[in-house]
Amino acid sequence: MAAHSFETLKREQAFLNPPTKGHVNPTLDRLAAPHIESFNSLFDDSGLDRGDTDGRGLLSLGLKEIGEKVVFSGNQSSSGNSRGARLAFWIDQIAVGRPMVPEKDRHSIERRIYPSEARERLVSYRGRMTVRICWSVNGGPENNETRDCGLLPIMVRSVRCNLRGLSSAELIKRHEEPEEFGGYFIINGNERLIRYLILPRRNHVVALIRPSFVNRGPSYTPYAVQIRGVRADQSSVTNSLHYLSNGSATFRFSWRKQEYVIPIMLILKALVGASDLEIFEAVIMQDYHNTFLTDRVELLLRSFKNHYSLYTGAQCLDYLGEKFRVVLGQPEDMSNRELGIWLIRKVVLVHLDDPRDKFRMLIFMLRKLYALVSGQCCPDNPDSPQHQEILLPGSLYGMIIKERLEEALNQVRNQIAQDVRREVAAVDFFDRRYVNKVLQKVSFDIGSKMVNFLATGNLVSPTGLDLQQAAGFTIVAEKLNWYRYISHFRCVHRGAFFAELKTTTVRKLLPESWGMSGPENDSISKVP
Repeated sequence: MAAHSFETLKREQAFLNPPTKGHVNPTLDRLAAPHIESFNSLFDDSGLDRGDTDGRGLLSLGLKEIGEKVVFSGNQSSSGNSRGARLAFWIDQIAVGRPMVPEKDRHSIERRIYPSEARERLVSYRGRMTVRICWSVNGGPENNETRDCGLLPIMVRSVRCNLRGLSSAELIKRHEEPEEFGGYFIINGNERLIRYLILPRRNHVVALIRPSFVNRGPSYTPYAVQIRGVRADQSSVTNSLHYLSNGSATFRFSWRKQEYVIPIMLILKALVGASDLEIFEAVIMQDYHNTFLTDRVELLLRSFKNHYSLYTGAQCLDYLGEKFRVVLGQPEDMSNRELGIWLIRKVVLVHLDDPRDKFRMLIFMLRKLYALVSGQCCPDNPDSPQHQEILLPGSLYGMIIKERLEEALNQVRNQIAQDVRREVAAVDFFDRRYVNKVLQKVSFDIGSKMVNFLATGNLVSPTGLDLQQAAGFTIVAEKLNWYRYISHFRCVHRGAFFAELKTTTVRKLLPESWGMSGPENDSISKVP
């Protein structure tokens, strides 16, 4: 048996003479790599692989997803529009700087702030965040204004941290430990960490049997299929298909914490203008001898025809736009059809762009739902690792920032609309001073909201971000001992949903539970 060595002399030499190039222990850098790289992915200059985002950061992709907000002046415009002048505004660019001394401080020679100073002064380690807001009237020339969004907490050793790229010898000069690997935030002098969180696997259809589904309505049954679609900016929307006792199915989604249910036939026809024959053939797939399936599809088609007088895709889009116009809060000059298209793009299988791909995926979900009801497939276990993935800290951070920016734009729109309703004399969309005055009234202080999130771990969100909990996202990275400290960067939080889940599934070690579990196939915890 080989003798073990603690390499005491080698470690003592590394402590006395830390390396001037690289890290004293490169293994520790890999320990927090998922934390740091997920935070770096927020920015365009992250240095990560281009991947599917074409080199753009998650914040830039989020700004594109937010789009523009529109408000009207309400009086007759020179162009003849009865709604008045059309003011469109959007966020064009976002910038996050490194932690620096405030500009009003004229005495400091070293302008950069390092984490050790934040710990000693019991303050937060933050960098300045700014956004550029653009607006135009009636599609005319663009104007822009830069707004300060406060001080955003910065992850230690990330691409926005002043310790980025420093060797162990340089870390000691900055009053840090030579083996400092980062991956956490400093909030009021405390080291706070965003935990790994288990989520349903992205873009993957799971079959569920839950008795609680029966309580959703008079015709509902325990059978459903569910998919969590994820956009390029890592925000997600969960879609469900519920089986009804009359053989039909309904499509369920959430919008700003309110659940809505739409007949699946309405969505299928609105996507590609499919005829009844096309839908029948797509679901049956030449399996005409399967009487259970043919009967259910026939009931699906007949029930839709009896309740709705909609025959073309355009009619279905108009119907969707008319019913959801009040809820969506989109510009008044959008037609019902445009609203229907926007709704489908925003909430129906958001990971797919092509309507034909969405149609095929819904057909697949419908077939799996009928297979579940007929007993041809068994229900999936949501507690199994093959149906789970891990939400990385940077992805959650970017989702919250994106939502805060969109809420700030909504406040600007509401403020202008309120001035128009009250007929305030100063309302003039062509006057730059009026728009700047409105922007000054609205709070864009996103930094303080992010500090509150990291300090408490509580998520205050009008949409819920498609997450199954609203608290317990952050913890203190305690250094009671070394192994406890490094375990914080690798442990996976099951989440409040699984803690409250009442399941009758047999508790056993599933075949797929053997081996490793972690982000990007990197080992987190080994299951025996």
